[in-house]
Amino acid sequence: MDLKSIGAFILIGAIVVTMFFINQNEDDQSNHYYVFLMDGETEHWELDQYKVELVPTNQVAGNGILNYVGEENIKVEDFNFRTFALVDGLDIALQGVSRSWNKPVELGNSPTGTVDSSLFKPNGDPVLFKDIEKIYAVIQWTEAGGETVKEEMTLYERRSR
Repeated sequence: MDLKSIGAFILIGAIVVTMFFINQNEDDQSNHYYVFLMDGETEHWELDQYKVELVPTNQVAGNGILNYVGEENIKVEDFNFRTFALVDGLDIALQGVSRSWNKPVELGNSPTGTVDSSLFKPNGDPVLFKDIEKIYAVIQWTEAGGETVKEEMTLYERRSR
């Protein structure tokens, strides 16, 4: 290979690298990866280390531990735990766990489990970090006496700009 060919390859390589960096757009989040690691609490529940991993093609939600923090142990007939992302004013479900029993059972610490799925807006675009206004959990249970209780826990809320 002669000196002119080597120079041409170097010049072409420099142009390609330069064009790559010129075409980068900081506002383009299509290749970004985000991990939310969140804690929250309500009057009766505490959620530790709840994680949402967000990439344009899919999301993983869960791996948290939900702890009952009431003064006495709680006996329930059914239990529902759901997490949502508020995107463009719409609630999009991230994860849900429902359990029911034939007789009241005592609840204490409960893993949330994990869900791996796709997260898209109604128009088909992937949900990006900048689109998320809020992430929250809804915990609902029916106590042994038949009373249904519902609490909402905010895990993330975008700051107003």
